[in-house]
Amino acid sequence: MKTFLATTLTETAVSTDRRRFKLTFVDADGQQYAISIPCAIAAELVPVLESVAAQPHAGSGEMTRLPKTCAVGHATGDRMVLLRFDDEAPYAIELEVARALAEQLHEQSAELSETARPALH
Repeated sequence: MKTFLATTLTETAVSTDRRRFKLTFVDADGQQYAISIPCAIAAELVPVLESVAAQPHAGSGEMTRLPKTCAVGHATGDRMVLLRFDDEAPYAIELEVARALAEQLHEQSAELSETARPALH
């Protein structure tokens, strides 16, 4: 059996009948792989995943998610900036925290744009 070396979790979904759970992963070459498992098995994975997550990570560390879409807005009755990824509920961020986040995003983007693309194995 060939092992798929996932680097990013890009999507999670529950089937319309709520009986199956789907995870979509991407590898370093951009290839996608989705698995669909019964929700009962997903529940059995919780303690396993918690155990793995509690261990110190070597190297680059934890898995990251790659959203397909993102959007920014603001709350109508509050001075809060809203940040939404995919079709998930938005994050409400206080104005000063949002300004700091914007600055950090700008700095990291500028720094990253000056580095060479990593070699894909």
